[in-house]
Amino acid sequence: MDLQLKDLKGIGPQMLHILRNNGIWKPYDLLLNIPKSYEDFSITSIEKWHHKETITCLGHITSELKLIRGYKKDRVHFQAKIYNHTIDIIVFGRNYLIKEFKKNDCVLIKGTYDLYKNSIVASTISRQDKQIEIKPHYRIEGIHDLKLTHIMKDLFESQTLPIYENLPKELLDERKLMSRREAFYQLHLPQTFEAIDEAKRRLKYEEAFFMHLNMKKDEKIETRAPKPYDIHQVRALIEKIPYTLTLDQKEAVNDIFRDFKKPFTFERLIQGDVGSGKTMVALLAAYAIVTAKEQVAVMAPTELLARQHYQYFKTYLKDVNIALLTRKTKDKDMMKHMIFSHQYDIVIGTHALIEEDVLFKQLGLVVIDEQHKFGVSTREKLIEKGKHKDVLYLTATPIPRTLAMLTYGYAKISLMKEKPKRREAILTKYITKQTIDDMYSMMHSALIRKEHIFLVVPAITSDKVTDNIETVYQEIIQEFPHAPIFMLHGKLSSDDQDRMMENFITTPGSILLSTTMIEVGIDIPTATLIGIYAAENFGLAQLHQLRGRVGRGNLASFCYLISTKEDVERLDMLVQSDDGFKLAEFDLIERGPGDFIGHLQSGYLDFKYLDILEDEEIFLTAKEDLEKIMNQPDFNSNPKYRYLYKTYTKQT
Repeated sequence: MDLQLKDLKGIGPQMLHILRNNGIWKPYDLLLNIPKSYEDFSITSIEKWHHKETITCLGHITSELKLIRGYKKDRVHFQAKIYNHTIDIIVFGRNYLIKEFKKNDCVLIKGTYDLYKNSIVASTISRQDKQIEIKPHYRIEGIHDLKLTHIMKDLFESQTLPIYENLPKELLDERKLMSRREAFYQLHLPQTFEAIDEAKRRLKYEEAFFMHLNMKKDEKIETRAPKPYDIHQVRALIEKIPYTLTLDQKEAVNDIFRDFKKPFTFERLIQGDVGSGKTMVALLAAYAIVTAKEQVAVMAPTELLARQHYQYFKTYLKDVNIALLTRKTKDKDMMKHMIFSHQYDIVIGTHALIEEDVLFKQLGLVVIDEQHKFGVSTREKLIEKGKHKDVLYLTATPIPRTLAMLTYGYAKISLMKEKPKRREAILTKYITKQTIDDMYSMMHSALIRKEHIFLVVPAITSDKVTDNIETVYQEIIQEFPHAPIFMLHGKLSSDDQDRMMENFITTPGSILLSTTMIEVGIDIPTATLIGIYAAENFGLAQLHQLRGRVGRGNLASFCYLISTKEDVERLDMLVQSDDGFKLAEFDLIERGPGDFIGHLQSGYLDFKYLDILEDEEIFLTAKEDLEKIMNQPDFNSNPKYRYLYKTYTKQT
């Protein structure tokens, strides 16, 4: 019969009710309910007593306890002999101590020492038969921490609850990890703070290890023949590109082409900073698949971006049959027939690509741009249209490696940080409404040169944000009465949005006033200035994305961050740096992973022990160790891996 909570010494009906209200239903739940924090009660030697510092000591009460009434708080006062010195002890707001302690009692005292008053203002007074140097705090309302400590002590000493090891001994030895039982023991009944750290390291490693095992179970790898692309045709195309690829672009292309040569499908994330040239990398990969006589599907989140990709691909791949499939495409039935009969080599589109009657003859590569803009089911519907297809994800959202791995599963990752040398750096300035004339002056100059200008606001109309489409439009038409001004926002129909954008692009010397709809995918070489209103409302990563809408050509470009609040320190990060990865990391620390990833979808982000920022080394080490074990030829038969193999093959 399984051990029940009610069987444990010290747990009565009332405590049982409290535990269950806190999600603790069985003894094993008690084990997993590790303390939230620990308090150091190790004795402070007298030579380390310093004025106004916290100390811990043992003392004998040498006087009667007195209750002194105060205007705001009552206090209990008594004297105690500590290290042969008589010290005044003061405790505020705990009148019950008068009845709990008496003269000659031995007590543990923790508090702030006052050298000049020869006193200790105590935060803790307790009677303990045996000194507990480290006190766990569980923070379960209605149950004293010491009570839980005694219950855990009985649980471990009785050995009635088996704690099975779930990691191979070779890993424990190699990584110098505690056993599972010892880790839980040190967390509940700690002997040193170093032991607590080692216990946490063990459980973090275990959590990372089995998370990777579950990710392996979800990995979608199929065997296929290596892609027979024509490297000579690809090299000929590269030679025609009117600029030299960056080292990061070359490395990303090499990563993909090495994947093509392998006998199984792959998923790869091309994670590139703003303006790092991801689209060219995707284009070269697509062309390689075309030379292998297979088809390519490229899905973008908006019709504007899909059309932009279509024009870009047509510019470099003049002899390749490329289709643009969107909601507006005329004669869709004919186009779908031509796609199925392989009359189109590359099909670029939006959600229209996932329609059931869009069928490919031989889909060999799927490219999903800004993939976090799509739901998981949307991506899967497109990917499933190919039998032995490879998948490329493109994202301009720089996120730390650990978070990228969790978000994109076991996709391989290629990082692109380097910007093309032909582009000038964007000059970023932080201004207020009082100094906005600086931006207006630069706008006048840009309009004279027939360049394009973006002005971004956080809302269409809002009581909470003074800078919105309506208010800023009134300001701009007064300052620039003769300039063409276009407005783009979510309340416009899709057709009106496209028309507005098209008019802006084809009108030299014009202004686009927009919400954050322009955050990604807008590539206008003559756009040289962007002003971002109420910049304090945006994260650094998003501001960096918006800044990337200018500086796409070889013209000097400017970004103005307009803020009505004191946000100098944070916005100065953007002024000083154009490294999207550094800015994203700062954002992650400041805003937290939950806020940072927002719409990113992953089932691997709910950790009990791991911290995705602080524990990257543990995370990657566990991945490396798991792969080493799973690559061993006897993984499925060696008894020491039986538990891992059963977990790996178990259907969920």
